[in-house]
This record gives sequence, structure tokens and C-alpha cells, in this order.
Amino acid sequence: MTALFALVLLAWSCSTPRIVIFEDPLSAKEHNDLGVAYEQKGMSDLAEEEYKKAAEKKNNWAIPYFNLGNLFYKQGDLKRAEGYYRTALVIDENNPDVLNNLANLLHEEGRREEAKDLIERALAIQKKEEYLDTYRKITGVQK
Repeated sequence: MTALFALVLLAWSCSTPRIVIFEDPLSAKEHNDLGVAYEQKGMSDLAEEEYKKAAEKKNNWAIPYFNLGNLFYKQGDLKRAEGYYRTALVIDENNPDVLNNLANLLHEEGRREEAKDLIERALAIQKKEEYLDTYRKITGVQK
């Protein structure tokens, strides 16, 4: 019996190793929060990865796309920033922060009318000083 056990053990040890794959234990919110922490430390590449993981885990949540837009806006990549802001708006068309940031971006690109429409939408949802500043910058009018 011992010889048989040794033979089975030897055969098992020579077989293909078994690889265990664990599921990602972090939630979308945790990935997003980690992205924010990386971004605050100036680690843009890691922040981008975490925001994308958050978006993959919960693709109907606008915040990771908004954060990606902000990340690329800060880097001066307005085309990519605009794409992520627009994706965030598809998910949450009434998010005033996204509307405000996209309005700022469009204003920088000289797309004043669209920028004005977006900031007016944001202000109709919520009157925040940041949105009023954006409105004044775009229109030159106090509101």
C-alpha cells in the first residue's frame, strides 16, 4: 500500500501545476478612490489604471469617467478629456460637475456657444460658485 501511495504521489507531483486565479477583491469605488490617491501623489499612470478598473467594474457609473476626464484635462490632452467627459454625460446627463468641466474645456477650445449651453444646464441644476465663475468666464456677464 505504501508503494502505491508513493507512486500516486510521484505521478501527481509530475503533473501540470494548478494555477489559482483570484477575482479582483476591490470594488469599483475602491479602485476609484485608489485612483484619486495616486493622482494626488502625481502618479498619473497608476491613477489612470485605477479609474479604468473602476469603470470596468461598474460601467454605468459616471465618476471614473469624470475623473479620467479631469486627469487628461490637467495633462493638456483636451481631446481625450472631452471624450471621457462626454462618456460621463451619457451615463449621467445631469451631473453639474461634468457639465461645468466640459464647459471649461470647450471654452478653452473656442467653442463658446456649446460651452455656454453646458454651463447654463449646470446652473439650472445647482448654483455653485464654481459654476458661476465658469459662466462669467464664458460670457463675460455677472449672474
